[in-house]
Amino acid sequence: MNVVVKWSVILAVLVAAFSILIAVTGMHENPITAMVFVVVAIVINVVVVFMALRQTAGDNSYVQQLLNGVLIGAIAGILIFLSSWMMLSVLFPDYLAESKEGTIAFLESMNLPEEQLDSQIEKLDRATPMNQAASGLIGTFFTSLFAAAIVGIFKRKK
Repeated sequence: MNVVVKWSVILAVLVAAFSILIAVTGMHENPITAMVFVVVAIVINVVVVFMALRQTAGDNSYVQQLLNGVLIGAIAGILIFLSSWMMLSVLFPDYLAESKEGTIAFLESMNLPEEQLDSQIEKLDRATPMNQAASGLIGTFFTSLFAAAIVGIFKRKK
């Protein structure tokens, strides 16, 4: 299997598994989990790009390594988009509603002014499986690009 494809699949599987773990354990009802998820997903992404570029370093220039990172971001991003959409639409269709309820309870406990609370709730109302999945795709692509831009400096043919 091609190195880029292999690491793209590994990235997508790890992120999907972490997402499912959060849903199954009910941690998605805690608003702090969303921030933790983003941090963990970024760390996974950077480690995967590093591992992939380390494997291809002997044969590739900086530009080729950057392209490998872009391809990992695109392939894994599409796979993450599909798995996220399926998870939120099919496997756990109440995920977003439950997450919203937990976030509203948290916001209400902070005694925010009514207009600020309403503004936050409006943002929560805009969350759909499609735009959540799209955020995963975009985040994966750009994280992979930035990681490859940095890692490629050190892990390339010299």
